[in-house]
Amino acid sequence: LQKILRNARDIKQVIQKVGRKMAPVEAVPSSVKIEPRPKLMDCRVLVVDGDEDVRNDAHALLERYGCVVETAHTGDEAINMVRNCEPDLGYHVVITDIRLTDLTGFELMTQLTGILAASKLILMSGFGYDPGHSIVQARKLGLHPKGVLYKPFRLDQLLETVEGILDG
Repeated sequence: LQKILRNARDIKQVIQKVGRKMAPVEAVPSSVKIEPRPKLMDCRVLVVDGDEDVRNDAHALLERYGCVVETAHTGDEAINMVRNCEPDLGYHVVITDIRLTDLTGFELMTQLTGILAASKLILMSGFGYDPGHSIVQARKLGLHPKGVLYKPFRLDQLLETVEGILDG
């Protein structure tokens, strides 16, 4: 199964590289310039959120800058994806909502401990609402100081947060 996943990821990366060399499919106004972000090139990101729109938006935005993005609907799905990655294909960053259908962001963080450093996690919260204090608890366990993203987020906020995590 891991070999199949690795082959699928390799194929996806090749397709993305070819696609970057082709003419853009979307009409982008000439006033909108996509600045290159070398830190994000080939960065592997897992986005975990129950909201399909959030997953799709984050995927589309990050992929534009060269990230290899995968998504999960639930905490359990994310845990399986992280565990089943080969060591050289692990995620550089995991972005997760603090309120998943099956886990809180803090619970996901504790279950990923030992597989993924807490400093590689970004917790998302809608409008700063955190009834279970997941962010406070996660910070006590080593969540990166820049590891919080408030929804709805702007493109620059997403990019700066991911780059901040990659900087360590």
